[in-house]
This record gives sequence, structure tokens and C-alpha cells, in this order.
Amino acid sequence: MKIKTFLILFFSSLILFAGVNTMLGFILENVERDIGQSQKKMHESFELAQELVFSSQWLTRFSRGYVATKDPTRLTYYHAVEDILDGKIETPDGYDLGYWDLVAGGYAPFELKEIKKGSSIEDRFLKLNITTEEYSKLKEARNQIDKSSIIEKIAMHAVNGEYDDGTGVFARKGKPDRAMAEKLIFNEDYNKINGDVSLLVKEFNTLVKKRFSSDVTKKENYANSLLFINLYTTIALSGMILVALLFLIFRLAKRANSLLNSVEKISAGDLSVRTHISGNDELSQLSNSIDMMADNLRSAFVKLEEKIELSQKALIELDNERNRSEKLLHNILPAAIAERLREGEETIAEIFPEVTVAFSDIVGFTELSATLGPHKTVQMLSEIFGELDELAEKHSVEKIKTIGDCYMVVGGVPNRDNLHCQHIANFALDAMKVVENFSTDFPVNVRMRMGIHTGTVAAGVVGKKKFSYDLWGDVVNIASRFETTSTPDRIHVSEAIKVRLADDFIFFDGGEIDLKGKGMTRSYYLLGRKDHTPQLKTLA
Repeated sequence: MKIKTFLILFFSSLILFAGVNTMLGFILENVERDIGQSQKKMHESFELAQELVFSSQWLTRFSRGYVATKDPTRLTYYHAVEDILDGKIETPDGYDLGYWDLVAGGYAPFELKEIKKGSSIEDRFLKLNITTEEYSKLKEARNQIDKSSIIEKIAMHAVNGEYDDGTGVFARKGKPDRAMAEKLIFNEDYNKINGDVSLLVKEFNTLVKKRFSSDVTKKENYANSLLFINLYTTIALSGMILVALLFLIFRLAKRANSLLNSVEKISAGDLSVRTHISGNDELSQLSNSIDMMADNLRSAFVKLEEKIELSQKALIELDNERNRSEKLLHNILPAAIAERLREGEETIAEIFPEVTVAFSDIVGFTELSATLGPHKTVQMLSEIFGELDELAEKHSVEKIKTIGDCYMVVGGVPNRDNLHCQHIANFALDAMKVVENFSTDFPVNVRMRMGIHTGTVAAGVVGKKKFSYDLWGDVVNIASRFETTSTPDRIHVSEAIKVRLADDFIFFDGGEIDLKGKGMTRSYYLLGRKDHTPQLKTLA
């Protein structure tokens, strides 16, 4: 076979392999697109599941609001949430956890549209082609919502003096009974039903994530198989080159042997080798091509090594920056909230029906800071607040923020905790001891006062560039006012705190105080734990 004919066949094979590589690239692109679509469907499933959770939460909030105030607007919103779930009303744009807050605050219009043929939330899940097991979780969650809805409707009718006549119709008239209504929608069984909704949705999300992860893994394995095929193609191409070299050796003897030696050195990694074969035939042309290829490879390897070095430096810097960012995020946000932000959640806002909030500040801080000066003042606050931070971790309560000499903590947020009130009480008593011990070794007398209240709050992350986890609600304001009306070295608490802790803690009756915006309110002072009775101090 002539060299020219051989080369024609050789380069034809190269073109064929190039075509195969192009086809593999096209297939890999389709696989990547399929992976992206799978991830999109998974995200849509999570969003729709979340709608079940916040719908349950808003049904609870509106029914409790109606029982408390008999405000017809809350009843209207309650039925609107039900109709959206049932597909009787078109789902509004931007319908998420914050939608009804915007409507209630007048920031969004309440213009829900009825539709002739709606799509219930079950139908919308079916359109996502979820599995039977996943659907059963959602159906069970929806059944729990329906179960809580029955309790809510009984309670809302009860405050109007309307009762079930035995047929499911509230046609029997009687005396309005708000106490019964509040008992129905504030008891543990009712709260458990709402908790079951969140648990079932969480299990649904786990199933969806597992299914899509399996699908994505299969597609990635398929992509890896294509890459192996590409590797085998490359190996076959290398084999063709070797065959070509052997042909030239036997065809052109010495020149071919010299060319082969040069190519072997290049294959071994010595890209500085050149063939130096002169002439005008096919072998010399191949020699020139190999020399050019060696130059290109050498240049490419130099650039590749530079890129690898830059990439390694960038990866190290990126890893260091990620570690710094995570450390900073965990310093300014609760660990559970930081983890949710790291996983991609952009909006975090929740209602916590039962939490306990405590405020504390340094008595006479303005005069104290003027006496100490800025440096010693900051040093004092740093030492005191540092020990309070350790107490917060010890008693499983969450530090929310400090404002000047004010230190704010909460129990039951972001991790719900049935013992939130006890934990805050223990924290407060230990905090008083910390300040007392600190004052004995400090040049001036440092005294602290505290205020505690319990109730419902909204909690969430605010800000886009500078994150802050904060609480909102009347309980925050009342706790702050109990602190400002407290006396030095005392823990001023509401009657709600006293009721919850009377079995395990000792209180002193503080009489009635005039709280701003609340009027005359009964108050108490927390003295200590009953098992530490000998250590208690009497009130002056």
C-alpha cells in the first residue's frame, strides 16, 4: 500500500472518530438538559408541598383571629384559603407564606378570581407525575388539614352561638361560647394535627428528593458511560497512530525508524524532541506535522499547567472564603437558619405559637459608661455578654441580638421546644448570678434587670446583604416593657410566666403595673428555683 493511500485511510478514520466525539458531545448536552429539567420538577414539587404547610398555618391564624375578634375579614380570608386549595378560586400571583400578610397590611389587593373549572392542589400535584407513595403523603396531609378545618369551623360557629344540629349544619342556636372555641383551637390535639401536616410534607419532600436524586444519578452514570466511550475512542485513535508508525517503519526503514524513535520520546513526555527528517515525500510531510504537533502540545501543556496552578489557588481561596462565610453566618444567625440559607432558601419566615422572650439591660448604663469611658465600657459589655452567650448555649435558648447594653434571648425559636419557658427562667436566674459575681471583682457596682413574657411571635430572616434573624409580635414589646419596669437585680415577669412555672419556681407578687399600651397589668418577680430555696434573697 502506498503511503498516500495509507494516509487517506488514516485521516478518514480520524474524521470518523471526530464525528463520533461530536455526536457524544451532543448526547451529553441532552443528558445535562434532562438533569436540569428533573431538578426543576423537584423544585416545583417542593414549592407546591410548601403551599400545603402555609395554607394550614393561615387557616389556623385566621380561625384563631376570628374567634378572638369576630372580624368578618378574617372569616373571608379563611374561606379564600380553602377555596384556593379546592381549586374554586384561581391561585394568585406570588402566592406564598407572606401573601396574606401583604393582603392584611393593605400592600396587596384582595381580588381573588373564581374559575369555572379549577384545579385543586391534589390535581396540581398529579400534574407533576409524582409517585403513589408521594401522593399518599400529600393526601394524608390534606386530610389532616380537613380534620383541623372541622375543629376550626366548630370553634368559629361557637363564638356566634351556632352549633351542629346533628346533620353537619350549624343550625342550632345557643349562647355564644368563646371559651369553648378557644379551648378547641388552642389545645395540644389541635396543635398536633397541624404539626402532622408539616411532618407529612417533610416526608413527602424526602421521598421526592430521593426519587429525583436517583434519576439524576442514573443520568450522570449514563454521561460517565459516554465519557468512557470517548476514552475508548481516543485509545483506538492512539492505536491507529501506532499502526501507522509501524507501517512507515517497514516501508521506509531508517527514516521511518528515526521518525518512530522521535515519536516515542514525544509520547514519553519529551516534547522538546524533533524528527529532523528532510525531503518532499509523504514521510517528510508527516515529520513536519509531528514536529508542529509537538510544539502545539508543549505550548498547550504549559498553558494547562498554568491554568491548573491558578485553579488550585482559586480552589484554596474559595474553600477558605467558604469556611469564613460559614463561620460568620453561624455567628450572626441560629445554626438551623444558617443551614437553611446555605441550602438555598431565600425567604425564611415562620409563626411560633408558643415562645418565651427575655430582655435584660444594665441599670444606669449611661452614667456607668460616662464613669468608665468607652474602652472599659466595651470591655465590660464584652465580658458580661460573652458569659451570657455561654449561658444561652447551656440552657438551649437563642440569642437574638444586643442593642447597646440590652441583651435579648428567646426560648422555642428556631427549634420548637415545649420547655422554652423553663429554659428562659433558668437562663435568667444564672444571668443574674453572672452579673453579681462580675460586680464583685469590678471597680464599680454593676447591676442588671430583666423582663420576661411568653406568647406567639413571627420569626424570620430580614435583609439581602446583611442578614438578621429577628422576632415580631406583641410578646416582644410586652417583654421589653416588663424589663423597663423592673427593679435592679430583679427578674420581672408576666402572669403568663408565673402560671407556667409555679410548680417549679418561686415568685413574689409585684402587684399591678401600668404597661404602656396595655393598661394595668398583674406582674411578678421570679426569685429562684424551688430546689434552690436556701439561696433565695428577700425582696427589699
